Amino acid sequence: MDARIDSVQLLSQANTPRPIKAAKGEDSARLKDVAQQFEAIFIQQMYAEMRKTIPDDGLIQRSNADEIYAQLQDQEAAKITAQQGGIGLADLMMEQLMK
Repeated sequence: MDARIDSVQLLSQANTPRPIKAAKGEDSARLKDVAQQFEAIFIQQMYAEMRKTIPDDGLIQRSNADEIYAQLQDQEAAKITAQQGGIGLADLMMEQLMK
């Protein structure tokens, strides 16, 4: 095994700036925001699955635009639900990730 040190690589590593650590409060605020976003995605998936259980009676023809509108409506409702406390998933994630 060759144990020589490559000076170019060593200098490039020394000159590479290290990532700046965010303050503790910023980390927890960012983590909470990300946990809420994840919870919103989870809730949106639940809404989509629940919507699939509603039978289509065929009285009103549904178009692609109706499906897109329903998806956007579910997305916004899920985001608001997660911001207002949601189902507790974000809190559980925060508890686990802050350890």
